[in-house]
Amino acid sequence: MWRFTVSISRRTVVGAVLIGITVAVSSLGIVRAERDGITRDVKVYSCSSGSACLEGKATGHNTFGVWGNSSAGTGVQGNSSATNKNSGVAGISSATSGTGYGVYGRSSNGPGVYGTSILSNAIEGHNECCPGSSSYGTLPSAGVAGFGQTDGVMGVGNPQGESKYFGSSGVLGIAYGPSNWSSGIGNAAIQAYSGGGVDIFAGDSSKGGWCHIDALGNLTCKGTVIGYGTLRSRHRTESGRHVLTYASESATATVEDVGTARLTSGTANVQIEPAFASVIDHKWYYVFLTPMGDTRGLYVSMKTASGFQVRENQRGRSNVEFDYRIVAHPLDAKDDRLPDAPMQTNARIAMPGMQR
Repeated sequence: MWRFTVSISRRTVVGAVLIGITVAVSSLGIVRAERDGITRDVKVYSCSSGSACLEGKATGHNTFGVWGNSSAGTGVQGNSSATNKNSGVAGISSATSGTGYGVYGRSSNGPGVYGTSILSNAIEGHNECCPGSSSYGTLPSAGVAGFGQTDGVMGVGNPQGESKYFGSSGVLGIAYGPSNWSSGIGNAAIQAYSGGGVDIFAGDSSKGGWCHIDALGNLTCKGTVIGYGTLRSRHRTESGRHVLTYASESATATVEDVGTARLTSGTANVQIEPAFASVIDHKWYYVFLTPMGDTRGLYVSMKTASGFQVRENQRGRSNVEFDYRIVAHPLDAKDDRLPDAPMQTNARIAMPGMQR
């Protein structure tokens, strides 16, 4: 019988043990790497108390507390299912001086701030400036203010894809508070209806001015309308051509009426139309005459609050028609001539930190 004897040295045993440990460590590393690869991009912090699950603090002037960067998706996104008026994302600026933004949005190829909503306003702004202060009337504050060389604020009200819903506003601005701003501008509110029409209020609507533009573009204002150009109207000719006409301008407030009357044996007593007579102040009015036939000339021999008398020159006794034009002063207008124009201002609201 053959007998074999195997001799294993201590060195061989140690080498085998080291090889086994190495293989085990390598396998553990592979498993760990695979596990890390699954969860490395998602970090979940759960908390039920305290001020925040995740907080970033920055004390540097140009250092961000939280920075989110994405080349193809959303940089920072916040989701909330709360029903107690909490927000998915909230931005708060707590400084009491200077100028700071609660939320700032900037874009090089789209809207700086974009909001959509299924049941409420897409973007809503409320201003609660300085309660209890006696000096907060120096400058107007707005719920939503827009400044820009294109659209400062753009609002589209179109619920359910329909533009016929008058209850939805494209832009809604409501100003609450006193109307005695020391700057004299007062509170302002603008409401634009998606079905057509714009309302503009300045200060107390019962005492201050307002304007309304209806769905057909008709403008109605309580106050003085001042333009920096000529007033023109659009008309259509018989051939269908559209042309512009210019409104007559006067050095003082005037109202006019025209008509036709007839001389009988050289005399005509003309009654001013009662509706026109009720809107003139009766202090003065002018009458311009144009005879419709051969006469010795016509003149106004007498004026009263209700009419005037016309006679033919040199005691003529013609029986011809004549046209007349009356220019009078409105009853409720100021009796001034070429008043000084108000200072021209930019068509925007002055806000703290903004140059006019």
